[in-house]
Amino acid sequence: MKQLRKKQIPRNISKEKIREYLITNNFVFEGTLDGVFKAIMGGCLLYLADLISKLTGLDKDFIIKNFKEQNVEYKISNALERKKVSDFIFKLPGYIINLECNRGYWAGIIERNDAYFGKIKGELLSRGEEYSKNIKVIQINFDIFEECLGKENISTFHMKNNENIIETKTSEKIHIDMMKSYNKYLNEEELTKLDKELVILMLDDYKEIKKIAEGDEELMEVSRKLYELTDNIDNIGLYDPEKRRKEEEALKIEYHSNKAREEGIEQGIEQGIEQGATNEKNLIAKSMLNKKMDIPLISELTGLSKSQITMLM
Repeated sequence: MKQLRKKQIPRNISKEKIREYLITNNFVFEGTLDGVFKAIMGGCLLYLADLISKLTGLDKDFIIKNFKEQNVEYKISNALERKKVSDFIFKLPGYIINLECNRGYWAGIIERNDAYFGKIKGELLSRGEEYSKNIKVIQINFDIFEECLGKENISTFHMKNNENIIETKTSEKIHIDMMKSYNKYLNEEELTKLDKELVILMLDDYKEIKKIAEGDEELMEVSRKLYELTDNIDNIGLYDPEKRRKEEEALKIEYHSNKAREEGIEQGIEQGIEQGATNEKNLIAKSMLNKKMDIPLISELTGLSKSQITMLM
């Protein structure tokens, strides 16, 4: 099994010193970090086209020729993810493709991505039903956690009914279990091209990255981009692991708090409805008692038990 090196960046040092440490020790930014992920997907077109072609079946040359990055990011304005935006969106003729990199699992991650997906679909519908029918929205989730959604490396999801009939062909979600490819790499098993395209995003050891990329045009494109991003002094310090961890913990706490409040409200509404229905039955039963109707008949008509009716007398 491979033993990967770990970065040991000293605290409270200048950006110049951090960059010097990374470059001198052959470390680069990991490709799954938010800004780095976007920079790779937007700046490595050959890699992106080959990867998306493998995941969706779209022609690679079609992607290269028609790729258009979507400048508008879909912000989530509700309490679930108030300050977050979608990771990367691009357009092709007849398609909008949303790429999401999910670093770690928590209970609200799927709902968050559903919110992004819904925003995109909603914008299409606002342009008219006929327009939305001609555009397929594909969300591709790069999942880096053990709680994967399927047994296979790649799982595709559609909306279906009980007879397994797809409701619409204009929506598709793909989940990629990146850990399967990464574990193959750690166990020194033979990697497919797709495995390499996923693993290269998860490494920060530049020597290992160059080994994986050697002789492959698309992978070498990513290798160069990672070095370029790391060597740029303006990028140093943009990603703070401790700050990111605190933000993710805050999101989880907020999500579970909102869930608990929503469940409490729903439970209160249900209890209120149930109590209201009981009060109404009691009033009807009292009216029937005043009219000297028999208790068994009142019970049959209101659904109240005989003992409940007797207590109203």
